[in-house]
Amino acid sequence: MFRKSLLIVSTIFSVATYAQFGFERSDLIDVIESGESQDFPWAGGMDFCQFSSIDLDFDGVEDLFVFDRTCDKVMTFLQKGGVGESKYEYAPEYEKDFPKDLHHWALLVDYNCDGKKDIFTYFIGSGRVFMNTGDGVSENDFVLIEPLVKENVMDGEAPLYLSPADIPAIVDIDGDDDLDILAFGVPGTTVYYFKNLSQELYGVCDSIVYERKSECWGRFKEDISSNVVTLWDTLVSPCRDIDFDDPEGPSRHSGVRQDRHAGSTVLALDMDNSGVMDLVLGDISYSSLTMLINAGEEVNSNSGMESQDNSFPSTSVSVDLPIFPAAYHLDINNDGIRDMVVSPNSKVGSENVKSVWSYVNEGADLEPDFIYNDNEFLQSEMIEVGTSSLPVFFDHNGDGLKDLLVSSFGRFNSDTENLISKISYYENVGTAEAPVFEFVTDDYQDISTMGIGETLTLYPAFGDLDGDGDEDMILGEYLGYCYYMENTGGAGNPAIFNTFILLLNSEGSPVHDGTYCYPHLVDIDRDGDSDLVIGRRSGKLQFLENTGIGTYNFEEVTDDFGGVNVSGDEFIEGFAVPQFIDVDGEYHLLVGSKRGYVYYYDDIDDNLDASFHLVDSIVDNINIGTYSAPAVANLNGNNRLELVLGNRRGGVALYQSAPTTNINLTDFANEDEIAIYPNPASSNVTVSLGAISASELKQTKIVVSSISGKTLANLSPQSNQFLIDLEQFAKGVYLIHIIDDHKIITKKLILE
Repeated sequence: MFRKSLLIVSTIFSVATYAQFGFERSDLIDVIESGESQDFPWAGGMDFCQFSSIDLDFDGVEDLFVFDRTCDKVMTFLQKGGVGESKYEYAPEYEKDFPKDLHHWALLVDYNCDGKKDIFTYFIGSGRVFMNTGDGVSENDFVLIEPLVKENVMDGEAPLYLSPADIPAIVDIDGDDDLDILAFGVPGTTVYYFKNLSQELYGVCDSIVYERKSECWGRFKEDISSNVVTLWDTLVSPCRDIDFDDPEGPSRHSGVRQDRHAGSTVLALDMDNSGVMDLVLGDISYSSLTMLINAGEEVNSNSGMESQDNSFPSTSVSVDLPIFPAAYHLDINNDGIRDMVVSPNSKVGSENVKSVWSYVNEGADLEPDFIYNDNEFLQSEMIEVGTSSLPVFFDHNGDGLKDLLVSSFGRFNSDTENLISKISYYENVGTAEAPVFEFVTDDYQDISTMGIGETLTLYPAFGDLDGDGDEDMILGEYLGYCYYMENTGGAGNPAIFNTFILLLNSEGSPVHDGTYCYPHLVDIDRDGDSDLVIGRRSGKLQFLENTGIGTYNFEEVTDDFGGVNVSGDEFIEGFAVPQFIDVDGEYHLLVGSKRGYVYYYDDIDDNLDASFHLVDSIVDNINIGTYSAPAVANLNGNNRLELVLGNRRGGVALYQSAPTTNINLTDFANEDEIAIYPNPASSNVTVSLGAISASELKQTKIVVSSISGKTLANLSPQSNQFLIDLEQFAKGVYLIHIIDDHKIITKKLILE
C-alpha cells in the first residue's frame, strides 16, 4: 500500500538529487514458499553455476564459492550447519574480496600449498591465476600472479589451451603435490595432460610451469557427435604411440588432424581408492554424466579407462540436466567427506530454475557413494524464476498492500526444451508496517497459456485505463508489441485478467519499436490519466501520451523520450526498464540496463520535450548481474524506499534506501483525532482534522491518490472539518493523505 509515501519519498529524493540514494542490501522482508520461510529469498537467483570450497570467515569450516557463468557473477555462502548438516547462509559481503574480471569459469584451488585457495579462471584461449595473498586469519585477497598460463614448447613457451566452454580438472595427477591440468584439447575428443614441473624444477609446489605430457590421457576418445566413449582396448586413433607411453616421456605435439568435438567438462577424482584418477565427463549435447574408471594401480601410469557408466551415478538418481552438465567435488554437509554438485555449463538451452543437483556422499572420501539429494540446491531458498527476472509491484487482491510479481525472459520447459515466460505471484500477507510475501503461483492468471506473442519476456504494467476504479494491465513481450488486458475484477476486488487485445496507437497501428517491450504506466503530464512509457532494447524510452477521455487513447510522441539512453559505451543495446517515481509532485526516474547498473534521471516535470538530467549511471554502484530491472515502492512506512532488483540470473535482490532524518511520524500528537467518514462512502466523505490550530491548518494540505499512488486531487482545507466531493471519482480504493511540513497521515477510503 502506498502509505505515508508522498512526504517520505520526497525527503529521500531531496537529499539524493545530486548524490547516491544510499541503497543498502536488505533481507528484512520474509518470503514464504510451501509454508516455510526461505533462508535467503533475495540472493538474486542461480542458473548455470560452478562450485568451489573456501573458508570465508576463517572459522575452520569450508564455506561455498559459487560462480554463475550466466553473467560471470560471484556468490558467497557461509556454512552454518553442524557436522553432517548442510545449512548455508547467503553472505554477499564476501563477494567484494574476489576479482571482478572473472569470466566463463572460475575454480578455487590451492596451487602453492600455503593452505589458502587461489583462483584459476579463463582468459583469452587459456587461463590465468590469482594468488590468495590474504593473511589466512581474517581476510582473503587476490592478486593476479599469472596473467596467461603457458606450456613449454620446444625452446620457448606458448599459451596452454583451455576452452571457454569447457571445465578443466586442476588437480594433482602425479602425486607430487603440485597441481596439474587435465583438459580436452583443441579437437575436443581426447584429454590433454599438462604436468606441472614446479617440484621437478624447484623442489616446491609454489610455481606454475606446465609441459604437455600426453594428448590422450586415460587412453580414450569421446565421440564427436555423442557422449559415447571409446575405451583404450578398442581405440586405434587418434592417440599415437607417444600417448600410450609413460607420460613422463618426452613431450611431443601431434600433427594428426582430429575431428572436432563441441565441448566437455572434466572432474577428476578417485572413485575406488586406487590412487589413480578416474573421470566424470559432461557433454555439451547430452543431459547425463559419464563416469570413466581408470584401470591403473599406481599414480600416473597413464593406464587406460577400462569401464564407463553413461548414466552416472546409476546407483542413485542419475543426472538429467539438459544440456552440458558439469560436476564439482566438495563437502556440502560439513562431515569432512566430499559430496557432488552438478549444474549445467551452458549459458542457454538448459534447465534454469531447478538447475543445481546435489548428491550426498554416503561412502568414503576416496571411495564415494553419491546419493541423490535434491535438484534445486540453494535455489529452493531463494526467489528463482528462470532467466532475466523482471519484478513489478501490484496490489492484486485490493487489500491496500503491494504484492510482488516477478516475470522472466523465460524459464526452461522440460517438455518442449524451450523457454517460456511466466509471471510468478507473491501475495503480500503481512501488514502495512511489516510486509511478508508468500508464493502463490508461478503462472499468474495463466497468462503463459493465452498465446500472447512468443510468450517470452512478458512484462506487465498497471493502471486504470477504462475509468472503472480498478487497475488494468499493459503487457509487453519479446517481439516488442504491447497487449491490453482489462481488469474485470472490479474495484477493491482481486484482479481478473482473462482477455487480451493488441495495443494500438491513436492512428490504429500497433504500438511497436523493435523487439523487447518494457511498459510503464505513469501520469507523466499530470492531466489525470495514465500515459505509457516503454523501455526498449535500444536503451531508449518510447513515449505515448494518453489523450483519451474515460478510456485510453495512446498518441505516439517520441521514441527518444528525455534523451534517456542506458546502452553504455561497451554495448549497442541497453534493454531499458523504466520506473518513474512521483516525489511529492516531482518525478524522478530509475532505469535498469543490460550493463546491470541502474541509471537515475531527474529534471523531468515541465521538461517533457527536452532531455532529462542524468544524475548517476551507477546508482550506489549496485550490480548483481546484467539486465537489471528495478521495482521501487515504500512497503512498510519506515521512512525508507524498498528497491527490488531483477537480473539475468533469474532471482531478485532487496535494498532499502537511507533513512530520512527530518520526519518524525510519532510526534503527530492529534493523530487519533483525525478521521474520515463514512467509509465506505458513495458520493462524498467528511474529513475531520481534530483540534488543529489555525496556524497548523494553513500548513496542511490534503492529497487524494489512487491505490497505485497517482495524485488525483490537491486540496487546501479552510476548516478543521470539511467535505470532499467524490462524484468525479470512479468506484474503487483511494488514499487520503493529510500532510503538513513535518508529517503525513494516510487513510484508506473505499468508494462504492
